[in-house]
Amino acid sequence: MKPLLTLTAAVALSFSCMAQARVDSAMPAGTDSAARADSILHTRVRLVPFVDAIDAVLGDLPNNLRFVTGELLLAEGETDSYVSLVVVPGARNCIVTRYHSVEDTTASWQAKMFSGGDFGAASTKYQQLFQQLKVCYVRLPDSSIYFLDGTWQPAREGITFTTSTLKLKTDDQRFRNVEVELELVYELADWAVNINIVTKKPDDEVGMGGRN
Repeated sequence: MKPLLTLTAAVALSFSCMAQARVDSAMPAGTDSAARADSILHTRVRLVPFVDAIDAVLGDLPNNLRFVTGELLLAEGETDSYVSLVVVPGARNCIVTRYHSVEDTTASWQAKMFSGGDFGAASTKYQQLFQQLKVCYVRLPDSSIYFLDGTWQPAREGITFTTSTLKLKTDDQRFRNVEVELELVYELADWAVNINIVTKKPDDEVGMGGRN
């Protein structure tokens, strides 16, 4: 399948959708039906408080992120990228990625939280986000609450990739392989800080086919 558009352009489009969603309620009564249908689609994207957004994404992982997946942005190779219907405050973009190889049909979620050339600013954001993630949780329909816990990995300017990983404190098998990765990475002459929520295969399954 050929790419529909570059991911950069696709992400820009997704944020124009969110901007549009903020003004849809003010659309005049005479707006045509096509524009109204487009408006309804855009309003599905929800900007919610940080803790609530992480809760929504974690809670949807047993459904393979079906309920937080929006419009297709990019189809390329064995992965498809979609607009996330849940957006965290301050994010430059939020994307759901789906894998569709024979071995792997899982989905992951990413929020790009910072991009810029200042390592100090990137490092500060990285540390702030770790503290925010430490108080995040998933609340299940039976009112059970499982909090994230993980080890802080400090960033250094001479290291181009740093990751702090958190996991849910639960024995619930549905979340056994779920990881929240906070990463600070140097890419294309800029520092980026991303939150990745993924389902990873155990080490003893790596090499048996699929993504690890």
